[in-house]
Amino acid sequence: MDELEARKLIVEVGKLLYERSYVVSSDGNVSIRLDENRVIATPTMTSKGRMSEDGLAITDLEGKPLNDKKASSELAMHLLIYKLRPDINAVCHAHPPHGTAFAAAGMAIDAPILSEVILTLGCVPLTGYGTPSTSEL
Repeated sequence: MDELEARKLIVEVGKLLYERSYVVSSDGNVSIRLDENRVIATPTMTSKGRMSEDGLAITDLEGKPLNDKKASSELAMHLLIYKLRPDINAVCHAHPPHGTAFAAAGMAIDAPILSEVILTLGCVPLTGYGTPSTSEL
């Protein structure tokens, strides 16, 4: 993908995530595969609703910085997805407060409480806790 187009898209998606309360504060992250060697991603500790196109980080697929911006601490998870799935060209990782509440309560979203959720998403499984910024994720 063209770098300028990717920059615009990440900022736009970040604003949508923030405006729709899928992320709060600086949580969540977005990345796009630019080519076979580079990824552009949201910066660390930045509100997704206040990002700028020139504030995004670029790394190689090993996570080595290619500009002076520091990528999200969750970039390793994105890079693993890109390595395992060459057909995937973008990753969006959000922390919706309602989903986080279910997870904190230890509840999978697998009961057919809301039919539209089951029909559109299917069951949302629960996984064990993984410490942020570690290989546990």
